[in-house]
Amino acid sequence: MKRRELFSSIARSSIRPTAPFEIKLQVEGGIEEHTDPLTLDDVLHLYRRLSYSVSMPDAQKQVGKTARQVVTQLLGPKDPPAPLRDVNFIKWRDPATGQMVDYTENPEGADLQAAFAIRSWWGNNYRRLSAWHTFESLRDPLSVERLAHFWVGHWTTEFSFDDQYSQPHTLYNQYLTFRKDRLGNFRDMALDITLDHAMLFYLGGWLNDAGRPNENYARELMELYTTGIGWYTEGDVEQAARVLTGWKVARFNDQPAPKGIYNTWFDARKHDTGAKEFMGVTIPARTADNNTEFQVRNEEVRELINIIFRARPEAVSRFIAGKVYMYFVYSSAAEIDRQFVADLAKVFRDSDFDLRELFLSLFISKHFFDPALRGAQIKTPMEYVIGLLKQLRFDDTEVAPIDSASWAGLMDQALFDPPNVAGWPGYRSWISTNTYPRRREFARKMIDTLTDARAMQLIKEMPDYEDVTKFVQSIVQYFLPLPVNETRLAFYKNTLLEGQPDYTWAEKLNQPASAARSLRALLKTLAVAPDFQLC
Repeated sequence: MKRRELFSSIARSSIRPTAPFEIKLQVEGGIEEHTDPLTLDDVLHLYRRLSYSVSMPDAQKQVGKTARQVVTQLLGPKDPPAPLRDVNFIKWRDPATGQMVDYTENPEGADLQAAFAIRSWWGNNYRRLSAWHTFESLRDPLSVERLAHFWVGHWTTEFSFDDQYSQPHTLYNQYLTFRKDRLGNFRDMALDITLDHAMLFYLGGWLNDAGRPNENYARELMELYTTGIGWYTEGDVEQAARVLTGWKVARFNDQPAPKGIYNTWFDARKHDTGAKEFMGVTIPARTADNNTEFQVRNEEVRELINIIFRARPEAVSRFIAGKVYMYFVYSSAAEIDRQFVADLAKVFRDSDFDLRELFLSLFISKHFFDPALRGAQIKTPMEYVIGLLKQLRFDDTEVAPIDSASWAGLMDQALFDPPNVAGWPGYRSWISTNTYPRRREFARKMIDTLTDARAMQLIKEMPDYEDVTKFVQSIVQYFLPLPVNETRLAFYKNTLLEGQPDYTWAEKLNQPASAARSLRALLKTLAVAPDFQLC
């Protein structure tokens, strides 16, 4: 798997033996359905990849069920439940005056003090947005937020880029679109994001006018979002840009906003009404009579997307199946299972690009449940932060979501702010001399925050927790993705018992402060193990 080099320096600093990172990844399972009843290890593996984490009692309830039953439950309904918290990023009540303040004013036309206040408010709202997402992820019992966040990294929009900012309210609305479309038809998602306010601003679509085309989004629609490189010509980019002319956004309250601030609208005067030739298909010219928002949206923009899917179905399906595989299964492009991805892509094509069918087929496959894939993936910062908070049974009343979101940023995954239009590079980039110490520090701080009551709750959720040997086995199974050898288990038990005999565990359980202190010591020891970074 070529992971040994990555963790060797880490491993040398620990007396604990490392997991067998040097073993070559050899997966035998294919696209066929995994029909065996799920074991506890199966369930934990599934939740780590699809839903950040799960409590041990909830995991045990899924043991014995089929993969199809559990995955269907985890994917949830097509229409997601509403967010638990609604947020307003447009107006804010000034605590000093009690007045509602409108932060849609254009800072370019304001005095210095007002301009500074407006830009500061954008930054505050960005942090509120990140905290809101962390809160929703912590409370999500399904996979809604996990899947939506995957699409954040696919249809990339940066909060800060060049010398500009995307207003947090537009990123919030875009994220709600990802939640809504996460299990729908990929064509519909492509249409929704093509005309999305945040995307129009980010890639300059709002500046794309007849006679003065902006080709940024037209190119990325194919290169980064649907087909991948090599499946379009420069002529296709030019013609797609012409199709997409005339769509506008109102970023500030001094700009035209026929549909209200932050809502996309169509300026017929700026649309190129001539015929377009895209991927060998003619999109007819139109007159002033049929140059309306409804008609252009459906007869040109929707048709543009339909042409991509009709003309390049294999490219689209392979590209998306490959990205899904690398995010949820194994991130090494050099070792990606091309046959499995091809089989998954065929399922996607045959379902007419239904995302639910894509995710269901992946997560119920024998390939996904192959033991070789466990512990094969480096946790993203979001997986690390949200996963650990869920495992420690924290909620937002005990850990501030805004602080947790900031930690993900310190680990190089600032929420809603990928480094560039290509998104986060992932894989080994998540572990560096800068980010690894921050991961360890975050884990230490969260474990120190664990109250005695929460610690006892976690202890009692482990099966057979009164038997110290079985308790250590369970806690290791819960926090680490791979089995460990007897030497490590003995080391962890010795850490928990502080070198005392096994019978002292019963005494500790009768003294919550003592048991909690021992658990925190064990968890800190687990957190510095190299395989704690894996899922």
